[in-house]
Amino acid sequence: MKKYFLLLLCLFCSISSWSQDTLLVRQDTFPSRIETVFLDSTIKFNPIIRPLVPIPGGRQAYFTYLWDFGDGNFSTKESPEHQYARPGDYEVSLYIVNNYDNGPRPKKPKTKVKVESRYASNSKTPNSFEQQFFKSNGIFQIFKNANAVPGEDMSLVVGVKPTTEKGTILILTNEKLINPNGFLLANQSQYHQERIITTEKKQELDRLWANVQRTSITQSGSPDYGLIEEIEFKPNEAKKYFHELLDEYNTVSQYEIDATIGETQFSILNMDITPEMLADTNAIITVTGIYLAEGKDPMIHKLDVPIIKSHDPNKMSVRPALVDYRLQFKKKKLTYKVQFQNDGEGDAKNIRLEMFFPKQINTRSFKLLNLYPGCDTCKTANDLGCYTYEFVNDDKIIFHFRGIALPGKASPTLTDQDSSKGFIRFTLQTHKKLQKQTLKSHTDIYFDKNEPIRTNNASLRFRPGLSPILFLGLNAPAKPKDDEIGKMTKGLSLGVGLAPIAPYKRPYWQVELYASTFGTDLNLQGINRRGEIQIPDGKGGLVYRTYGSYDSIAKKQYLSLQIPIQVRYNINRYISAGIGAAAKTTINYKNDGRTTYHILNANGETTPFDQENIPEKEKRSALLFSPLVDLNIGRAYLGPAFGIRYQYDKTYKSNLNFYLMWRL
Repeated sequence: MKKYFLLLLCLFCSISSWSQDTLLVRQDTFPSRIETVFLDSTIKFNPIIRPLVPIPGGRQAYFTYLWDFGDGNFSTKESPEHQYARPGDYEVSLYIVNNYDNGPRPKKPKTKVKVESRYASNSKTPNSFEQQFFKSNGIFQIFKNANAVPGEDMSLVVGVKPTTEKGTILILTNEKLINPNGFLLANQSQYHQERIITTEKKQELDRLWANVQRTSITQSGSPDYGLIEEIEFKPNEAKKYFHELLDEYNTVSQYEIDATIGETQFSILNMDITPEMLADTNAIITVTGIYLAEGKDPMIHKLDVPIIKSHDPNKMSVRPALVDYRLQFKKKKLTYKVQFQNDGEGDAKNIRLEMFFPKQINTRSFKLLNLYPGCDTCKTANDLGCYTYEFVNDDKIIFHFRGIALPGKASPTLTDQDSSKGFIRFTLQTHKKLQKQTLKSHTDIYFDKNEPIRTNNASLRFRPGLSPILFLGLNAPAKPKDDEIGKMTKGLSLGVGLAPIAPYKRPYWQVELYASTFGTDLNLQGINRRGEIQIPDGKGGLVYRTYGSYDSIAKKQYLSLQIPIQVRYNINRYISAGIGAAAKTTINYKNDGRTTYHILNANGETTPFDQENIPEKEKRSALLFSPLVDLNIGRAYLGPAFGIRYQYDKTYKSNLNFYLMWRL
């Protein structure tokens, strides 16, 4: 028996592990390390890491590198040489990213190096990484060593060429629009004695914008977008602008610097990406940096970071990737980005992007924002060094770079990794108010005459949420007249409900709380039954008189409290149907009654005599369960609709409810 129990336990664990998301990061077991070689005046660092594991049938796998030399200098070469400015002990770290690779992400190796005086020089020249760093504005920029993979880490290098001796730098992360807790700051370097300040409240920073008159904004995303925006502020506008900018983010990191004017400083911020970010894969999240030189206007740099499941330089992203269904407009503007990289040795001359979109997207609304390699549109069919685009049917756009020269990543003469990458950024609009469903797009990328590379799906999703519902209606019971309870009478109904917001093409639950009124009207006429009754004699006394028949009227009013629960389905935008049951109880809150006796006279005629006869109030009824079917016609997702509901229970039989409702 124990043997079978262990077998079942192992099987359960295996099934559980198969059902887990592959996001669980596999651990590298290779003993990664750094080899140090002392040359004549420099030190060379070689990475000793695991071999690449190419994906069968996939692109050529490769590593990218970010070296932190432990003195505030960095490099992205595979085996860089570095000369330290001062002798001393330094810790060198290597951040490695595996691209098109089927193995785990390599461990981050570290090593300590002792630098003697003969290897130190103040006259060293900046390496290629530092020379090419400030592409956007020449003063302030942010670099990422990787895209955001949930469960892994990412490093941000923040570079500044100070324009004054003192300054403040703010790094804004965790956009509220996407995932407000996706990035966690693990640590930050302090190679230049940066003073890290804890910001408790964003309002505390309002003092920084008091005298701001203008600002410039640049943006990059590997590579740089080549855009710069200048904003002039009227009095008090700057404080409002920066307050709103900071309010878009959940996390603000702040540090102060002291520097020699024009002397470049680099800081590295190591960020952990939480597994919760998985929900936003294929979206673009923006990290914003603000540099405030003392006494001068601030500079803003925005870095777009795609959220991905694996490191692949060919990808498609959309922004916003998560929207609120209640707040969408009839035509929603979406910003797409398609990224690609030439991973060969030679230049790519012709690159064709075949982009596919769902029917809800209006491809004819295509508007190009910017692109790399930078070029103009082709004027004739034979032009080179330019681009064209065409619409195919209503769901496809072909964008074609013609006669360009995008260098290959594997080229021995390549000094800048970003120069082997390209992108296009553009906007599209939706056709109309959208159904609440995921909109997926993808791109097939053709490099010259090679087979296409298909990107991920760029998905626009809607935030999950609940929709409150209000009901006001007419309750119309339908009980036979000859029943002992009497004829059922109409009443009003009032209710509230709750359901998932705007479900599309899938069943969903809906729960309600209802209060409705109804009545019974029992009217018995001409009951032939002799008897005696006391009536006033006109002299203040009572006398017995005989009656031969009587009529009886009894009216009762009830309050019905219900909790209906149903499963619904939106057939289309205007029709919704449901089936379920209600638990309900009734309270008899008002009774009226009257009996008319027909008194027999001596001449054989009768005289009517009315006597009030109020029935005793009933106790609250036992809990009843009533099946129901329901139909709505109107706005099935959000807004007003007309509804009809039929219920049945063994006591009151059939009941119809006609109501107006509004889904909020």
